[in-house]
Amino acid sequence: MNNGANGTFTPDPASVSAWTAPTVASGDAGGGLSAYFNRGPLMCQIVSRFVKGNTTDDALRNFVKGLSDPANQARRYLSGDALHEILGFLHDADLRGSQVHAAIYEMNDEELVGALKPFGSRGNVLLGNGSATKPNIAGELSSAGLTVKHRDLSNAGRSSPSVHNKFVVESDAHGNAIRVLTGSTNWTTTGLCTQLNNVLIIENAVIAKRYLDQWGKLVAAGNAMPAALKASNSSPTNDSNISVYFAATNGEAEFKPVLDLIKNAKDGALFLMFMPGQSPLLSALLDRAQQNDMYVRGVVSTMMPSKNGNIVSVGGQVVKSGAPAQSFHDDVQLPHGVNATNEPSWADVEFSVSQIRNAGMIAIVHSKTIVIDPFSDDCAVITGSHNFSVAASEKNDENLVIIRGNKKLAQAYALHINGVYDHYSWRGYLGSGGNADQIYSLDGWKPGGGKEQELDFWMEEPVPPRPARVGGAGSGGAAQQPNTAGRAAKKRAVKKTPKKAAKKPTKRAAAKASTKKSVKKSPKKAKAKKPVKAKAKTTKKAKAKKAKAKK
Repeated sequence: MNNGANGTFTPDPASVSAWTAPTVASGDAGGGLSAYFNRGPLMCQIVSRFVKGNTTDDALRNFVKGLSDPANQARRYLSGDALHEILGFLHDADLRGSQVHAAIYEMNDEELVGALKPFGSRGNVLLGNGSATKPNIAGELSSAGLTVKHRDLSNAGRSSPSVHNKFVVESDAHGNAIRVLTGSTNWTTTGLCTQLNNVLIIENAVIAKRYLDQWGKLVAAGNAMPAALKASNSSPTNDSNISVYFAATNGEAEFKPVLDLIKNAKDGALFLMFMPGQSPLLSALLDRAQQNDMYVRGVVSTMMPSKNGNIVSVGGQVVKSGAPAQSFHDDVQLPHGVNATNEPSWADVEFSVSQIRNAGMIAIVHSKTIVIDPFSDDCAVITGSHNFSVAASEKNDENLVIIRGNKKLAQAYALHINGVYDHYSWRGYLGSGGNADQIYSLDGWKPGGGKEQELDFWMEEPVPPRPARVGGAGSGGAAQQPNTAGRAAKKRAVKKTPKKAAKKPTKRAAAKASTKKSVKKSPKKAKAKKPVKAKAKTTKKAKAKKAKAKK
């Protein structure tokens, strides 16, 4: 297109290029690896559309009830490829007459239970101690002829320490392991529809056999975590570009290779975490974000349960390279986080967090994934059931997969993460008093613009070191001011030592402050605090206080 009269555009036929060849979107990343995702973080607006603006408690309860129906349109949309591929995995295994061995933290989704029943005596299920498992599930599977085992590391019917795996191994009629399905997805209706999750399928006999062996070891251990099991878990199984660890481990053995990957990352690191606590992996990623010498984006989701297990608050953080320390841990704005002032024309009225929580429909980022340098031959994907927390490493049943060198897989997970970051950072930005127009400003993409680092990363350009930006959350455009005056200056800056970043808290202090801030604010208070646009830093707090008092 060319500039036309009066601000219009006109076609430029001479410059038209040929159509690109059509491609088919697929989760197949090659090398026997496939990745699939659901649409959990989109549920806030999707729910609003399905209830057609009726945001009453009754409408929400009816919506949640409908999600358990396999024919429900909202269920099919929200569960996305994750549900489709789990069902496909089981269906194909059954058609081949294979055996399956599943280790599942919690299970209540009747469609997934129904997909296991045809295996009969060829099916083996280890049920963990997740609180969402319905009492009838074990009986239904046993009646269908499956072998059902139980494991409870709490020895008291509690959900923690957690028997936290979510994997299924397919073996042929002779008992030879063929492939394994793993990832973060709990076999529950909420796991499929209201949480963000991923599914990873590994078609590798060596890795699948290790998972099959682990299933047997867990059954043999009963409700205990013997020293021999921890020692076995601490030794990885490696084949080609895939490494698998199981937890619990000795000395956080599974964290060491991941810490090395984070330390040696050159271009970027993207991540999603759920309840990581004082995680050394989160601390390492926060350090790289502070250094601002590569592209870092992440979302950390947290929940605070009461003593009886009810969820009393939901929160989280958005992490961005180069942002000041205080803006690392802004509360992630949950479904009701965008008020009328900043609401886009396409947005519908949303349910409040308290309504969603009371309906048992927790909107959380449950996918546990780290991606390193996705455009490099040295790329890596780290995922599985592991929460990346010290508690999970020391006490839980977990699995953690590290896949190196598969760029297609790394890029698929990178897009998965970035979509979640965009979803939450937009809400967090507006909720902290940011300028809505700046998010869509094209100037930021120009050479030397505030979004130049992001553009360099996705266009596979070198990402040179940059000094930490000044200004905290809600400072509008100030935090996005360019550090250089164009690409020429940027190229010269590659060899220079970046300016010393502002002093940051210690790793543990930063992580602890993050967790405390995200859980301290109740959903009610978060709702009451209406984001306001600020023309100057000195008036933002006063305006916010005035708006709150008025409400």
